[in-house]
Amino acid sequence: MSQEIPTLDALIVGAGSAGLFLLDALTRRGVSVLLVESTAIGTGQTTSSQGILHAGVKYSLGGIAGDDAIEAAAAAALWSGMLAGESCDLRQVRRLADHCYLWRTAGLVSAAAMVGAKVALRTRPEPVAKAARPAWLAHVAGEVLTLAETVIDPRSLLAVLAQRHAGRIALGDVCAIVQDGDCRRVEIRGSRDVNVRARHIMLTAGAGNEELAQVAGTPIKMQRRPLRQAMIRGPLEMAFGHCIDGAKTRVTITSDRSPSGEVVWHIGGQVAEIGPKMSATDFRAHVIEELRGAIPDLDLRGCAFASYEVDRAEPLTKDGRRPARAFAQTVGNVTTIWPVKLVLAPVIAEQVGAALSPRKSTPAQWPPDLSVPPLAQRPWEALTADTWSAIS
Repeated sequence: MSQEIPTLDALIVGAGSAGLFLLDALTRRGVSVLLVESTAIGTGQTTSSQGILHAGVKYSLGGIAGDDAIEAAAAAALWSGMLAGESCDLRQVRRLADHCYLWRTAGLVSAAAMVGAKVALRTRPEPVAKAARPAWLAHVAGEVLTLAETVIDPRSLLAVLAQRHAGRIALGDVCAIVQDGDCRRVEIRGSRDVNVRARHIMLTAGAGNEELAQVAGTPIKMQRRPLRQAMIRGPLEMAFGHCIDGAKTRVTITSDRSPSGEVVWHIGGQVAEIGPKMSATDFRAHVIEELRGAIPDLDLRGCAFASYEVDRAEPLTKDGRRPARAFAQTVGNVTTIWPVKLVLAPVIAEQVGAALSPRKSTPAQWPPDLSVPPLAQRPWEALTADTWSAIS
């Protein structure tokens, strides 16, 4: 027999960064809210994120600060407050770096883009003296700048938010979403079946939003922009930064340590954008070539390479490009949310949360015997040993 959950103000479906930030925002407002996740917390886009809290400079290369650059800059300021303990307190989140580096490849086009990035936003890159450069950038011929962009461990973020809301997150599959008076009745199959009646349904399931919206009778068009992210592990320095070429980010590097303590470079940027069009072998060769072109005298002896594919799920745009802003659309009592970028997840959560007034004062909890979703692994933790190949 299915168990009936007392009527909620809201049910959130999907435990990535958007869902957990929304859960936190609504709970702080006194909203009666629960969250259900079908696999693991952060599966897909959140745990695949490089964790950079972009301050907008990356989106202003070439000197034009569009909506995406301005919104990212404002969001970065919100994150600074949260990491200092304000509103959604994130003081326990593990910070990997408090700044990133920005440097260019040789050429006038790259130089022009670097100047544009300097003047486009209030958060401006600052030059680094040659003597103060990290060893891995010591041989860059041109200018090296530092950006006030914090890098966090996305898995640590998920862990902090999930622990804070223990009892409000359950593992289960949504099988049906049907209208029931002024509410929606949701059938969930998990360690045992439950039925939830909620005044609002919030879809924050990333690539799963399209199917869930169809189930709810509020269809929405979604696009997938594929990436192939690269990873290199071995005797490396911790590195954080962007190498730009014209108005493109040639490579973006962030770093962390594997459970064994080995340094892992997580590599995105333009190489990740074009990666899905290449074979795995060609992609490996291309990434190594790009890294050696971007970082003179880079020593990769004793290192190993691996890659993985991930889709960025977003609302459909006319030209198929990345949306400039975080997205939320409400049809009736169903809201579909895509934050578009990690840095925008708390922004859209606060906006959506502010529009929902609590009706029920009793805090909601799942039955204690329901299973809880585990935390998803970071990409380098999830790959098997034979996935890695030595770099000669």
